[in-house]
Amino acid sequence: MGSPRQHSLLLFSAAALLLGVGLGGTDFWAPDEPRYGQVAEEVRAMKQGAKGLVLLHLGGEPYTQKPPLYYWLAALAGAGLGKVTEVAARIPSALAGIATVLVTYALGRQLFRAPGVALFGSALLLTNFRFAHLARRAQLDVLLTLFEAVAVLAFWKIDQHARAHADRPPPRQLLLLLHAMLGAAALTKGPVGWLPGLVIVVYLAWEGRLALLKRLLPAWGLLVSVGPVVLWILAATWLAPSGFFAEAVVDNLVNRVVDATSHVRPIYYYLYQLPLDFLPWTLLWPLAWLAGRQAWRTSPEMARPARLLVSWLLVPLVLFSLVSGKRGLYLLPAFPALALLCGAGIQTWLARSRSAPAWIRVSLLALAATIAGAGALIWRTGGFEWAGYPGFALSPNGSAAVGMAAALGLTAGLALRKRAPASLLAVTISTILALELVVFTFVYPSFDAEKSPRPVATLAARLTEPDETVGVFDDEGLAGGILYYGERNVKILPRAQHVQRFLAGGGRYVVLERWKLPWLDSVGRFQVHATTRKGRRELAIVSRLPQSESRSGTAWGKL
Repeated sequence: MGSPRQHSLLLFSAAALLLGVGLGGTDFWAPDEPRYGQVAEEVRAMKQGAKGLVLLHLGGEPYTQKPPLYYWLAALAGAGLGKVTEVAARIPSALAGIATVLVTYALGRQLFRAPGVALFGSALLLTNFRFAHLARRAQLDVLLTLFEAVAVLAFWKIDQHARAHADRPPPRQLLLLLHAMLGAAALTKGPVGWLPGLVIVVYLAWEGRLALLKRLLPAWGLLVSVGPVVLWILAATWLAPSGFFAEAVVDNLVNRVVDATSHVRPIYYYLYQLPLDFLPWTLLWPLAWLAGRQAWRTSPEMARPARLLVSWLLVPLVLFSLVSGKRGLYLLPAFPALALLCGAGIQTWLARSRSAPAWIRVSLLALAATIAGAGALIWRTGGFEWAGYPGFALSPNGSAAVGMAAALGLTAGLALRKRAPASLLAVTISTILALELVVFTFVYPSFDAEKSPRPVATLAARLTEPDETVGVFDDEGLAGGILYYGERNVKILPRAQHVQRFLAGGGRYVVLERWKLPWLDSVGRFQVHATTRKGRRELAIVSRLPQSESRSGTAWGKL
């Protein structure tokens, strides 16, 4: 199967291709990317002076939602470009994605003797659509995943050392790496970065070896893992106006957990969301289950790695299921564990099978043929527009590219139909990688009309003076887009009374989702000056009508 060096080079090349090509091919997509890009740009430009490096800002106002590490990295990437561009803002995610694939491979080699587990597991992680998508976005979660994966790898090496040398303390450099990664993870996304610590506790309790915890927690280690985020909070609170600590810490940590105001979902949310997010490799879960059951029955050496991976998966799954606010990406840091479990299942299957079952070959070939045929049909008919998603359209060229990628995979699969199942699996993974690359580079730009805030930001800039402030009602993500693309000052207006104060203070224009306009009935009647997007996602730029017109019952402009 090749040497570890060859495997690493292959994985690096594939990851760099999938996660790097066309990284700036789309605008920032709302809600998160425009906001993250603008926060990083204000760090780079040092609009608030040196204190802006510690106390983050969005539109000149203190930004309380996330710690600073990702924004520092994005600002550093944009320093040589004169601005944090889309590419610069996404570089930390892309590089973290590449590194996470390689760390997953290294961890797989440490956990399992069979090299195929590491190779297949890391390849599955790379070609998982959710992981690859987020690694091409300005998002915090792939960087968080990298730090947590390195922390788990460092712990496993410490654990192996403790087993071999029970009378010796853990290597200091590995302890330093473990705690440094926990500190970096917390400085990326807050206390969730310390979750590997709970994973370690659960694993050691399962193993009946909790006594090792004492050796993992030297006093200096806590300074490294907890100190950075505590120091940042203290410094930012000292620099910020009063109320920063309550909003940044109390609201974000306590209130979001107990009484979430957004992304409120039922306790069973991840039971259906995780299978969707792990596609296409959710289909391999039965193999992972069979491999795990065999390991428990026959091999204690295989059971220990399985316990660690299962702990790594179950701890965040249970914890985030109990939190009222949920998003699918919250479980991304556990994807390396799930990928390696699937890799172990594949390895077990390959060891037993000389040929792939006919139904697997037929299903994969039928799927490839369907995709290729659909791509050819859309190309032949001049494109496709999805009525259920206004503004989304597949161009003929993009559809042709998808169809060609599927056709190549189909051809390769037919050529290898009688070969070993490993060959068929390699062709399947390669085809999916090619399809995802085509989707990212040719299809994703079709979403810009619906996802990018550039059109509404440009309209707002045309209606206002350069030093004028634009109000944004009930949409902080949209505010970041207008700041970034419109280069206009923005005032975030969470409620109708804030709109009232904004207009009374001399503000003229407010941007909002059009369907929310009735929420401002108590403020007055409004005229719609410009709109963009369609359907429920339609955005409008409005101004309040004079009181005389409002009293006379004048209609809402273009409404």
